Amino acid sequence: MRAVQRRSDSPLANRDYVLFLVGAFVSSLGSWMQSVALSWTALQLGHGSSFVLGLLGFVSTAPVLLFGVAAGSLADRADRRRVLLVTQSAALVLAAILTVLQAAGRNTVATLLVIAAANGVVNSLNGPSWQAFIKELVGPKQLRRAVAINSARFNLTRIFGPAVGGWLLVASGAAACFGANTLSFGAVLVALLMIRTHSTPVAGSARRGLAATLEIGRNPQIRAVLLPAIGLTVLALPYGSFLPKMASDVFHEGAGGLSVLLTATGIGALIGAFVSGLPVVARHPQRALAVLQVATGVALAAFAWSPGIAMGVVCLVLFGGSLIGYLAIAGATIQLAAEPGTEGRALGLWMIVNSGMVPIGSLLIGAAAEVQAISIRGALGAAGAGCLLFGLLALFGGRRMIRADGNERRVIVS
Repeated sequence: MRAVQRRSDSPLANRDYVLFLVGAFVSSLGSWMQSVALSWTALQLGHGSSFVLGLLGFVSTAPVLLFGVAAGSLADRADRRRVLLVTQSAALVLAAILTVLQAAGRNTVATLLVIAAANGVVNSLNGPSWQAFIKELVGPKQLRRAVAINSARFNLTRIFGPAVGGWLLVASGAAACFGANTLSFGAVLVALLMIRTHSTPVAGSARRGLAATLEIGRNPQIRAVLLPAIGLTVLALPYGSFLPKMASDVFHEGAGGLSVLLTATGIGALIGAFVSGLPVVARHPQRALAVLQVATGVALAAFAWSPGIAMGVVCLVLFGGSLIGYLAIAGATIQLAAEPGTEGRALGLWMIVNSGMVPIGSLLIGAAAEVQAISIRGALGAAGAGCLLFGLLALFGGRRMIRADGNERRVIVS
């Protein structure tokens, strides 16, 4: 897509991009507050079941597998700003319903699963347009810096959101957290209405739907990112669903302990966002991805077997830095490798791998944790070890994939 936009030497000098950041910051704060309350409420209503937490993670992300291709095509063929206005409005409505049900004492495990699944559909349709909209605002030359700044913005809320959410959960209950999230969507909707960018489709692949997505997936530069990411997605990304179990049953802390663990992940993630924007990463993105995947696996396994919450916090800082650094680098690399007019479909494919595989891990880890001989420590520890193995394979086998196309460096380095 082409857009009428201001160009400058820094993404932060771009009015529309700054508006987008500010609105997204407020909205993300609310989302993290809801996340704390939602997982804790599910744990309480599910009588401490790890499987319920895994099932909640499954229904939240499974819709990506159904709608990822359509969402990518939508991001390439529609006005992304309008798509975001619709999806963010739908998310506001769902948050309001969750607030009313909780305040009335009518929430059950079933209602939480239904609302989480509906949110999963909204997020699936929202994802590619949200990510591609950043490139539309700042252009390809500033994309890596803009993605790094956006990632830092998101992970700054990861620090403050769970902390405020944990406090509000203890002080006022889950309904207050859900209500705060409902109100927070107003900020991003106002920002989108104020943004002046209007996009029109440009020439891209003539093929549509699944065929076009598979065609884009054959790009060697994109494939070199997607294949190794499967291990990290299945084994590491479901971690958030099981933090309530670690906080309550392993570290013997309450909702405040969950908030501390989420905040630790956010601190690390903020560091990872900074790392993703370094020049050395732009020069060697594939190597950076492999190293970060190894670090993610090591940190997750160490967290699983931490003797106390203090060590767990240290491990989660390292884990958050590695994981978010990986995701930011991978997302920018895929956009830069995609042909003009196909960024949305490339991101739709990335979203299928990045989010659509998470339900598999959520169910596997949740089911394994229910086995008495394994426990939540053993399940998460095994997941970390598996992620480490995938990272080592990418580190030592990735060079062959990189050499598959002589133009790889020209395409993805910016």
